[in-house]
Amino acid sequence: MSAPLMQRAYCDGPYGQIHYRVARPAGPAALPPLLCLHQTPKSGFDYEPVMPLLAAQGRVVLAPDTPGYGGSDAPPAPIGIRDFGQVMAGFLETMRADGVIGEGPVDVMGYHTGSVTATELAVSRPRLIRRLVLVSLAAYEAEERIRRLASIDRFPVPRPDAGHVADLWKLMESMHDTRVDLDWKHASLAEHLRPGKRLPWGFRAVYEYDFIGALENLRQPTLLLCPQDDLWDVTHREAHRIPDARLVELHGAAHGFLKVDAEAIAARIDSFLKER
Repeated sequence: MSAPLMQRAYCDGPYGQIHYRVARPAGPAALPPLLCLHQTPKSGFDYEPVMPLLAAQGRVVLAPDTPGYGGSDAPPAPIGIRDFGQVMAGFLETMRADGVIGEGPVDVMGYHTGSVTATELAVSRPRLIRRLVLVSLAAYEAEERIRRLASIDRFPVPRPDAGHVADLWKLMESMHDTRVDLDWKHASLAEHLRPGKRLPWGFRAVYEYDFIGALENLRQPTLLLCPQDDLWDVTHREAHRIPDARLVELHGAAHGFLKVDAEAIAARIDSFLKER
């Protein structure tokens, strides 16, 4: 049986429209829905390779774009992680009202910034979130968060000579999984460029949020995937904060691993989510 097709759609949100991707099982959805939250400054694009594979097991898989990123309308000014959490809780309510998902708790997967938002959702709405899958932890002590906030303008934003495009490409190349092809890199660059001057807003939200404190308050079973990317060290250092976590090291993997390791990663996630 072929994997379900992924579709794209829009729904209303607090700042305009929210763009999202959805993959549905061929038959009835017997498993809890899976909400996938992306990294900054990307979109649900990153989840496209694994969404149909996870949906084929009997669940609806949703990957909304964070407001201001991908195809989602932007707020008028930067918002915080708690705001992201509220937007995503509202998005789930809309999906229920539209009949895309049913009643009951959901599972959540987050990637970098998405891991922070997923954790906020789980802590603030423990009855809504059943299990978590987190890709890396941008979990810093207050002093380090202040330092990173002070240098938030280091991220490439539009310049008249378009030099930011080359700067962004160089930065991305330093963090790409060596196995991803040029077509994927090009598509990924386009997603990075879409927010324009809003690119750093998601990073600002992460650095303003006490992620360490939130991790310590998690009560849901958590699968912590740790690719060998820019958060490898901090993820290992702070993983112990999660009371019920299973750390899985992904040696040699980096940004783009959901593309090149789609089947293996989807199988690992599916196995964890099906545990009792």
